Amino acid sequence: MDKIFEQFVQDLSMHDSTPEIERLLRRTLDQYGFSCFAYLSFAPRGDDDDTLVMTTYPSSWVEQYCANRYDRIDPVIARSITTTLPFAWSGDRFDTELTNKQKWLLDEASEFGIRHGVTIPIHDRQGKVATLTLAACDSRSAFDARVEQYRHQLHLIAIYLHAQLRNVTPPHISPLRPCLTQRERSCLQWAARGKSALDTAEIISVSRRTVVFHTENAKRKLGVATVQQAVAKGLMYDIISM
Repeated sequence: MDKIFEQFVQDLSMHDSTPEIERLLRRTLDQYGFSCFAYLSFAPRGDDDDTLVMTTYPSSWVEQYCANRYDRIDPVIARSITTTLPFAWSGDRFDTELTNKQKWLLDEASEFGIRHGVTIPIHDRQGKVATLTLAACDSRSAFDARVEQYRHQLHLIAIYLHAQLRNVTPPHISPLRPCLTQRERSCLQWAARGKSALDTAEIISVSRRTVVFHTENAKRKLGVATVQQAVAKGLMYDIISM
């Protein structure tokens, strides 16, 4: 995993306020070359008070968007509710057929420099949906190439970000989460904070081999292939925290 992502994970675990997390997100995405983004967390058919927004979109567009309640017709939001897979979009490229109002909305956004982008949806166990959208007005081919280069890191950033923001206001713990032992949770917890297996072994006073054993068990129970994926899933299931 690259240094930018490793630093993001380490710094994220030390931030417990929304403004601090937003500044970290801005700095991290800017290092990857994505200065224009929007993070949105909401409960479908829920209360507007339960919505959280972080964005670098032009303030004039954000004000216009909110004043006109464009979220009710936004095709990016509508698509995010129905899928967990990242998707690319633009006024002339979308996964689903757009209504005239939705086409008009994307055309209007392009006037503010938001011409195309990619959105990473997140669905958590408490019924909330979050989206991390990276947008651009420059060359689509260059933008798509940059997204492809960092797609794994960007997906994990979205998951880690959402999990830490939930920790600011702890959610109800789902009874359907996978059952990990205390030692397995501990090993994942330290991995989430950027510690290696050797570091963790020294912290919890066991051998590195024991840490690897418990980490592998956690990966198997969570149905993933890597430690990073195990941490991400552990965060989503509220098994561990940042």
